[in-house]
Amino acid sequence: MKRNMQTKKVASAWILIGIAPLLLALWGCGSTPPPKRAAAKIASDVKIEAVQLQTIPNEVAAPGTVASIRTAQVAARVMGTVDQVLVHEGDRVHRGQVLVVLDDRQFAAQREAAQAGLQQAVAAEQAARRGVAAAEAQASVAGKTYKRYVYLREQKSVSPQEFDEVEAKQQAAQAMLAQARDRLRQAEAARQQARQEVSAATTVSGYTRLVAPFDGVVLQRFVDPGAMATPGAPLLSVEETSLYRLVVTIGAENTRDIHIGTPVRVQLDAFPGKSFAGRVAEIEPGANPASHTVQVKIDLPHDPSLRSGLFGRAWFRQGERQALLVPDSAILDRGQLRGLYVVDAAGTIHLRLVTLGKHVDGGRIVLSGLDPGNRVVTNPGARDLDGERVEAGR
Repeated sequence: MKRNMQTKKVASAWILIGIAPLLLALWGCGSTPPPKRAAAKIASDVKIEAVQLQTIPNEVAAPGTVASIRTAQVAARVMGTVDQVLVHEGDRVHRGQVLVVLDDRQFAAQREAAQAGLQQAVAAEQAARRGVAAAEAQASVAGKTYKRYVYLREQKSVSPQEFDEVEAKQQAAQAMLAQARDRLRQAEAARQQARQEVSAATTVSGYTRLVAPFDGVVLQRFVDPGAMATPGAPLLSVEETSLYRLVVTIGAENTRDIHIGTPVRVQLDAFPGKSFAGRVAEIEPGANPASHTVQVKIDLPHDPSLRSGLFGRAWFRQGERQALLVPDSAILDRGQLRGLYVVDAAGTIHLRLVTLGKHVDGGRIVLSGLDPGNRVVTNPGARDLDGERVEAGR
């Protein structure tokens, strides 16, 4: 009996413990109510835009590298020791500017010898001309004397011996004149040859001064003073900077709409978010049999920031398609993630992560995370708008 009384007491205690919270809750209902949740903050000065499907070009990307329209290897035409290298890599040069000077002492000696030979040839030619003049004078006197003796012979006024002597002198004068004229022709030929040797020696001597073939910039420098230059071995590499091209490879099956002059959108990794308006300049006539690709060269607009070796992509238009576009100003960067502020039907702003595609006409294509008709904030800036509300009616 006593044990039954203790069991009942324990059970009563557990019942009181179980209903105590309920009693406290009921007691609290009759007291001061809990504080109300604060109203959401109203976002001010926000621009909202409903996103709709838009027709955009369907483009095919082709990777490539920027190259100058003209590149030249500056090489020596003669063998010689490099005396001076007047430029460094990255220097801008002008057409005709001296870049490298070779030791020209050997060529200078050859030029001086040729000039001395020319002077001797000119002197010999002048002497031959004087000899011709003297021979012509003697031949003229002998000819006149011969004519007089011919007349005297007809008049029986001169003996045959005297006439023969005069005739022999006239013939000897003519022979001397012919020899003098031959010597003059030889002297003239020698002078012409000597002049050509001087010209050749001067030209070869000029090969010791290597000049820029066009306006451009020095890409590479392969020699230093003291090195031996050999004909054909490049000493410098120079490229023209007035026009650059993007050389790309594209699948042969995608070239049906590509022609000379076709406009192409170009993007370079060195300039993220920037596009260049290019035009097709050259198309490889045949495809590579191993890769089934075609090389296409695209002229780029003049831009001082361009340089050879930059990697980029050309986007070739292949029809059209539908896509969701959002302004660049609406995009939020969250580390490696991209997001947008979306306004729901109740006017509350929520941060939503999205997957973005390429740039198109100042905007970005949204690949996932957004539906047509969704309203996005286009000017969030650096503000944290998540959870805020927009004004009624917006």
